[in-house]
Amino acid sequence: MSECLQLLDKALDLGQRELELLSAGMVEQTEETAHQRGAILERAWQAKEREAVDVDALMGKLRQLKSLQGQLTREARSLHKSLEEDLARSRKERGRLSGYRQATRIVPTASRFVSKRG
Repeated sequence: MSECLQLLDKALDLGQRELELLSAGMVEQTEETAHQRGAILERAWQAKEREAVDVDALMGKLRQLKSLQGQLTREARSLHKSLEEDLARSRKERGRLSGYRQATRIVPTASRFVSKRG
């Protein structure tokens, strides 16, 4: 198997790992994995130019990568939507709780402007 196809297999494995991390909500690790996958794809592209690669095998790997990228995009959008919903819920809760602030505030019974001597 050529170096290009081996690198593409490695990129597919990293993409699967990236999808698992994204599903688990581990965004920082997902970002690292995505950068690694991008570097490997760049190396694979350079290797493709240096050697003769079976076009059918290359197309098959590229189609798999395209499908994987679609899955990653869907999962990222789903995560983004859930984060938006959580933020909206948090804002609503903060507004609700701030309404109780005045009700629970302790008001002094004597004013500092009123003389205590009479």
